[in-house]
Amino acid sequence: MARTTTKKPEAPAAEIVEKAIGGDKNGGKRLVPATKASRYYPAEDVRQPKKTRKSPKPSSLRSSITPGTVLILLAGRFRGKRVVFLKQLESGLLLVTGPYKVNGVPLRRVNQAYVIATSTKLDLESFKVDEKINDAYFAKAATKGSRSAEEEFFEDGKPKAKEPLPASRSADQKDVDRAVLAAVKKTENLSKYLKSSFGLSKDLAIALPLPPTVPAYSTSIILATVIARFALLPVSIWGRRRALRMEELALPQFEKMKPRVAKEVFETMKSQGIRGDKQYLQKYHKERTIEALTNLRKQLYKKYKCSPALTMVVSPLAQLPVFVLGTVVLQRLSQHPTPFDSEAFLTLTTLAHPDPTLTLPIVLGMLTMANVESSSWFMSAAERERERRIEEQHTKALTETGQPKFRPKSIIKSALRGLSVVRIGVCAVMPGSVTLYWVTSAAFGLVQTWFFDWQDSRRRRIIAYTSVTAESSGPSVSKSKSTQKRS
Repeated sequence: MARTTTKKPEAPAAEIVEKAIGGDKNGGKRLVPATKASRYYPAEDVRQPKKTRKSPKPSSLRSSITPGTVLILLAGRFRGKRVVFLKQLESGLLLVTGPYKVNGVPLRRVNQAYVIATSTKLDLESFKVDEKINDAYFAKAATKGSRSAEEEFFEDGKPKAKEPLPASRSADQKDVDRAVLAAVKKTENLSKYLKSSFGLSKDLAIALPLPPTVPAYSTSIILATVIARFALLPVSIWGRRRALRMEELALPQFEKMKPRVAKEVFETMKSQGIRGDKQYLQKYHKERTIEALTNLRKQLYKKYKCSPALTMVVSPLAQLPVFVLGTVVLQRLSQHPTPFDSEAFLTLTTLAHPDPTLTLPIVLGMLTMANVESSSWFMSAAERERERRIEEQHTKALTETGQPKFRPKSIIKSALRGLSVVRIGVCAVMPGSVTLYWVTSAAFGLVQTWFFDWQDSRRRRIIAYTSVTAESSGPSVSKSKSTQKRS
């Protein structure tokens, strides 16, 4: 009978041990912890991960994805590219290829959550991918070293040399692409389909009934800009009518009532018995007259609903959101991948890149400057004379008082001139689509300003002709009436 021995259970390790302490007054012995406690402890309780018995499993393949299906990549370096699905790897990732010779996409793994399966499919039933192309095939070799990331990137002051692609990887790529290209050639225009990038805006542009020779994207941008400016045209007409009411109703009545207001102020000063030397009385009369005229101007603006502050603010504020929104949308659509890089227009090599010749940015600056200066092109002789007298009064006041008079119209005009120069520099770094949008909007604004100014000058000429005709016919009419009375 075999002899059995029972192993004595090990005694638990003591948490506190007795330690001898030197010194006459220290007692000789002391109980201390067996293991020294850590000097650091977390301020809050550290959450412990829950234990799970579930093991990760690869995701099931979607029914719409089968070997040979053309997929659209939605993320990563090659987003927007069309690729061919080969097989699903053990990790659940999809093995795809461009082919590389067609669109530059090599053998790579992608997550099926970031692809769109199309209805286009290649016949790859007779082709089997080599078993060595698996998840381990794409794993990078682990490199151990104590050097920092900066030291690894730079060696002796020079960037680290790019590691060449192994010859085996290149050979595998050619073998796979050879079989895929053979299937691609069986379908007409399939190679062009795989080479093109995916984009939603392309379908919208092609949906327009345009001739094949007309650039679809450029025409769409121009048409959208013109439609947006036509939609904002009522706001511009509203502002122009308010300006006409101020020019033809409020200001003439204000100029007509100026002498009467000055006389009323003088009569009020006499009735109040205000005394003083001549200089004091003139200064007091001027201040009271300016105050009365300011109140009168406000009343006339309110009566005819033509406040210049509201007129100047509403029109730009109504157009600014549409302008900013159009710029942001076109700038986002110009980011890679985009169908804008497949179309050229005028001096633009593509709609996704800035104008290399700076022709359109300079045209934009000239259009903006012309829009600012066009108001003086349709002035009549009387209006030019009035502007000259206003400038002389401003110069005289500046000479007498030494302080420039605040003129909002002149300040706004100078700011717009500076803006026309700044827009050239900003437009020079914008994508071609944004440049085309800005130039079209500026051209529409210039034509709109010219039309409004031409209408105003034509109406003023008619009014002036009517008044001159009435004055010339007035004495003859009165003379004929007096002759009839005598007879």
